[in-house]
Amino acid sequence: MKISDGHYRSKLPFRARGLAEMSARIGDVCADIDARLERQPVVRVLDLGCGYGTALLELRQRYGTRVDLHGLNRQPRDGDLEILMRNGIERGLVAAGVPPEPPLPVIHHADAGAGLPFADGIFDLVVSQVAWLYFGNKVAVLREVSRILRDDGLARIDADEVHPALPAEYARLVEIREQGRLVPLGEYLGRHGGAFVPAAEGEYLRFGKLVRFAEDLEPVFEVDTNAIHAHWNGIKCVYRMLR
Repeated sequence: MKISDGHYRSKLPFRARGLAEMSARIGDVCADIDARLERQPVVRVLDLGCGYGTALLELRQRYGTRVDLHGLNRQPRDGDLEILMRNGIERGLVAAGVPPEPPLPVIHHADAGAGLPFADGIFDLVVSQVAWLYFGNKVAVLREVSRILRDDGLARIDADEVHPALPAEYARLVEIREQGRLVPLGEYLGRHGGAFVPAAEGEYLRFGKLVRFAEDLEPVFEVDTNAIHAHWNGIKCVYRMLR
């Protein structure tokens, strides 16, 4: 799907964030890759909400064929192979007019909240920056990420327990209620081996396989805060805990 030059340019600051921005939000991803490359020949990485693919292209430039790179966007207009190529050429990360070598990252399209289009246990590392705000059914996204991780895999998801840019009633983007009592996402994650971890900018979710995660939760409703106010962004997801 073609997008206009104006749309492409207007979204560049938001959809073309690279490794430096990613590291500020979710820590040193390259350190994870380096550690894995000491014990295996190739590391498979998925970037959820990869946008125009800058971070993936920078990983490609740094590691070459030692990484198998995948990105996921909701729609092609959010970033597809053509947009990735355009962005990469402009940034000097892709050579124009010659066959790409090493291979380019593979861009997939799906609604993460409705399920990830990947087999069980195939990714060493799942990362995401900024996209958490826009995921519907956020608990389901975390469960899906856990499903596609290898047994020793790791996820780093840019998220805040309470989002600082939203009013108090919407700032907790995942609200879990147990018999009316609030169970913070960080507390619930801790029961399953995950945690919020401080980053240079905010905090992020860090976890591996989440055993039996969310089996006791039921979705209640979602609120798209952007539908309430044009300057707000984020989908708030409310769950209740089953007895």
